[in-house]
Amino acid sequence: MHILTIEGMSCDACKRAISNAISNAAPGVAFEVDLQRKQVRFKTLPPERQADVRNAIRDAGYGVLESGRP
Repeated sequence: MHILTIEGMSCDACKRAISNAISNAAPGVAFEVDLQRKQVRFKTLPPERQADVRNAIRDAGYGVLESGRP
């Protein structure tokens, strides 16, 4: 599991914006957005897609912190 902590995610609209950004940057990658924890959890996130995902989230207006794996 790969976890990213998202700065600035505070509402359902933020959650949708982040979900759309990730889906566009990494089609087919399974993930869950947790609004309460301000995290995105990926079952797997291939290394070649990690920068794409982080950049897409930043481009949507949010900060990204690497949380690693639980």
